[in-house]
Amino acid sequence: MERYGTFLPEESKALLTSVRNFVDREIMPVRMQLDESREACEEVIGKLVKLGMQRYGLSPKYGGTPIGSTVEYTAVCEELARGDSGIATEMTCPEWLFGPAMRARNKIVLEKFMQPFCSDERHTACLALSEPAGGCNGEDPSQHGSALRTIARLEGDEWVINGTKRWPGGASVAEIYGVLCTTDPSQGDEGVALIYVPDGTPGLTFGKPENKMGMRYSDVNADIYLDNVRVPKEYRASGPGEDWKLFRAALSFGRLCSAAFAIGNAQAVLEIVIDYTANRFYKGKAVREHSLQAAMIADMAIGIESARAYYLSVASMFDAKGAFGDPGGQYLAGKATGAKVYACDVTEMVCNRAMELMGAYGYCKEYHVEKYLRDFKIIQLWEGGGQLGRLEAAMSYYPVP
Repeated sequence: MERYGTFLPEESKALLTSVRNFVDREIMPVRMQLDESREACEEVIGKLVKLGMQRYGLSPKYGGTPIGSTVEYTAVCEELARGDSGIATEMTCPEWLFGPAMRARNKIVLEKFMQPFCSDERHTACLALSEPAGGCNGEDPSQHGSALRTIARLEGDEWVINGTKRWPGGASVAEIYGVLCTTDPSQGDEGVALIYVPDGTPGLTFGKPENKMGMRYSDVNADIYLDNVRVPKEYRASGPGEDWKLFRAALSFGRLCSAAFAIGNAQAVLEIVIDYTANRFYKGKAVREHSLQAAMIADMAIGIESARAYYLSVASMFDAKGAFGDPGGQYLAGKATGAKVYACDVTEMVCNRAMELMGAYGYCKEYHVEKYLRDFKIIQLWEGGGQLGRLEAAMSYYPVP
């Protein structure tokens, strides 16, 4: 656990050791298979469920396992993503989906939909944010929900939802969907609603799973169509104004975890390169013993160490709310987003350096570098991408109206 330095509490080390050992034993040997079939992914996920990772982060009142700290949770994210980012996404999505309901103490949602996830049986969740027309505009705080085109209107005791969501992970295979929508785009923050929709609800249909370059089977993406979908009004996370705050906190937490995901990818690539350059030779010395290649490896390692320290530092701020405020507030949201932007920039550099050091072997599937390059690029783009991320990081220093 030395890579996490003094950030990681002593009581978290046993969990991290267990997760790391699982990744080395159960994921690393089958990385190619995970890129080729959903069945291979489900086999690994089933083992993680038995390990207790599905209930990790869920309320202990309903049988979940509480997070020791945000530092611990993000370190777990890194360890899982070092094996496979899609698997990491699947196992952390329940906490991300139900986090708003837990913070809102929505008993109905927690008992009806979250409690099954606190068992040793496999369950799947999906949080649907982006839309066809506006892309990630719904995640842009400067637009205050005005770009959302999925509309929920209250009829009696039911929400009636119409719209389309695009790119959500778990779409078409999940059993519960958190749908980001609006009751009225002109109402801004007050109109934003996060409503839980169970699979099988009339009017809820799906497009064909996307054929992606990364996380091909471990994270299923598809369009979600909502055509007069009706759910009880109690399935809304909270209420006007509050749903926006809950969503912003969830998005901030998701971006912080994405930083850890990215560095998990970078760490795996660094390990591959160090091993590869120890066993390739020219002029009588291993590749990594030559100063040119050693300097390239140093740049990779320095970038990873600094990006890891960045996200762990922000995670420690999340654990000190009294000093730094709510995770969804502008300050911590900016810090979390900045950590993600930097981690993804570093991971891009690490993958490129690895390709240069390994030559043609870098883009051969057997060496896995090309897999991490494909997977990480999706992490860089989700939740708003690097450009919106830079805007949010800047807004934490000077608010943009």
